Amino acid sequence: MKMKVLSLAILFAAPLSGAQADTITDWNFDSMAIAANNSPAPSTGTGVATALGMTNSYNGTTSVNSDDIIATAGASTGSASNAWRVRGASPGNGWSSQAPIGSQGAEFDTSTVGYKNISVSFDLYFTTQAPAKFELEYTTDGTNWINASTLSYAADSAYIMTNTSSANTVTGTYFDQTGGQNWYNGISADLSGVILANNDANFGIRIVNAATGADDVAYNGTAYNNSSGNVRFDNVVISGTAVSAVPVPGAVWLFGSALAGFVGFKRRKSA
Repeated sequence: MKMKVLSLAILFAAPLSGAQADTITDWNFDSMAIAANNSPAPSTGTGVATALGMTNSYNGTTSVNSDDIIATAGASTGSASNAWRVRGASPGNGWSSQAPIGSQGAEFDTSTVGYKNISVSFDLYFTTQAPAKFELEYTTDGTNWINASTLSYAADSAYIMTNTSSANTVTGTYFDQTGGQNWYNGISADLSGVILANNDANFGIRIVNAATGADDVAYNGTAYNNSSGNVRFDNVVISGTAVSAVPVPGAVWLFGSALAGFVGFKRRKSA
């Protein structure tokens, strides 16, 4: 009888478990016009994308935020990919080794209300002269930003570095590419251990420069030239497990009623 009761429990419990991660918000840019765009809308869900630090007066020049959607084949979505190019213009390039750590790049904000076990993934494209070191930050209150220690890159784990000593590089984990001009697809971070990211109306991420000064280098280790190069973003996906995937009271009641009926039947049969 114990085995039969256990089998019945498994039968009813199975539909209540095995919840899959859902895309909460996704920026893939592929349906957007090739044109200037300083704040592209998401392709799935709701949220706001914002370029960071491109309007500045570093290096004795004046830079004004001047982002656009540009065709850049080779992202996770394939040969017809569009990407969001973040840069400055008139006449500065925007990117600068004088910028503080974490102040240049892009921010993506979305609500995770109704979701838990949050995760993030994205593709980055670096031009030859682009800064090579980037970090992922997240916020749970819209104000304070925290370096994501779970950053990973399955294609080449050697690109994930951890700094504990240099004041010119972010303390903690960051992405440091030495492959040159190319796409680096599927960079990700598992934030399921960040409880405050669950069901959070103020959730957001930043993909930003991880170095400044002498540590701000191009892919080949030479100093960033402060006059050219850019970074492009694609397939920025924020995912989670729907909270409704947890067993609901009605389902629990159904299981309990069925189990009680089964036990009662067995007793009557034994009598």
